[in-house]
Amino acid sequence: MTAYTPSPQLTAALDEFEKAQEAAEAARIRLRTAVADDLKEYGVTADVMAGHLPWSGETVRGIAREHDVPRKRKPTVKSIKPKKRTAGGGSSG
Repeated sequence: MTAYTPSPQLTAALDEFEKAQEAAEAARIRLRTAVADDLKEYGVTADVMAGHLPWSGETVRGIAREHDVPRKRKPTVKSIKPKKRTAGGGSSG
């Protein structure tokens, strides 16, 4: 097996890379928090907000869910499961 010690240049470049990765992750978290804060504060929709970001409306909606941003309107999708009829709950025929 060949003994190898990384050069100072490689060690420095790796350290710089790792610090940049940490900074990018911290910036990503700050940006997502700012998006959620603006959604709460200004009442804009996810699609409007997405027009100003490098993300889709669906990504912005995901951020809103992560940060418990209240929905702008009630969901329009309803369950496809039929309602169960209970004794005395139906109409007489």
